[in-house]
Amino acid sequence: MRRVEAEKRPRPWRFIVHVVVPVVVIVAACFAIHRLCVIPFRDNMTMRGVEERMAVVQSVDPVRAQPLARANLADLDRVARSRRLDPAWYMFYGANCEILERWQDAANAYTRALAIDQRPEIYFSRGLVMLHLGSVDRAAEDMITAVRFNPFLIDQIGGELRARVAAGAGLS
Repeated sequence: MRRVEAEKRPRPWRFIVHVVVPVVVIVAACFAIHRLCVIPFRDNMTMRGVEERMAVVQSVDPVRAQPLARANLADLDRVARSRRLDPAWYMFYGANCEILERWQDAANAYTRALAIDQRPEIYFSRGLVMLHLGSVDRAAEDMITAVRFNPFLIDQIGGELRARVAAGAGLS
């Protein structure tokens, strides 16, 4: 009789094993799927939208480009956390800051992009921003570096700066 009574008593470990553990596993899987699949997908879609608007921004007049650039920056700020190692994010951010004439923010974005990837177009873009900031020497340094990587960029520079960059890059 004692054996029958012992079997009828609830065992808390069975509840834990059969109910609590599966619930915890399902909740953890949901968080993992959201973090590893949903967030990157959403951020990729946002970046695609920014890229499409950038094509429009480059083809319209500056007055119509500014609202689009503000919208791009808002979208880029929203996905910033997941894109901190993506040089394209910094390139888009810098380009939109240039449209809004936020030169220091653009320079900072290009500098952070260069910490990740040393593409010539990043050096060149930062050089152009440095010209707007009045730092001709730093602009020339960046453009010399860019032209060493890609000599065809020299065609986008004019005047005295072109001669300086060509001499520094060894093209003269």
